[in-house]
Amino acid sequence: MSSEQQQGEYRGIKFEHASHGDADARSGVIYFPEDPRQHVIASGGAARWEAEAKSQIDQYFREIDVEPDDDSEA
Repeated sequence: MSSEQQQGEYRGIKFEHASHGDADARSGVIYFPEDPRQHVIASGGAARWEAEAKSQIDQYFREIDVEPDDDSEA
């Protein structure tokens, strides 16, 4: 990643991102526990990238809350 790399954490999930070509384009990774995901935006800068990443993290936790436990049928 470039020298403009930024890191953060939201709800215990770490992420990092940096400018990607165009000044407003951002590229980065959201470090979900079992499946880190690449996330890229074409414009909007760091604030938009982080807002979208936080939205994906919120969605991740919503999906976990509705999935049944694997042990529930044991």
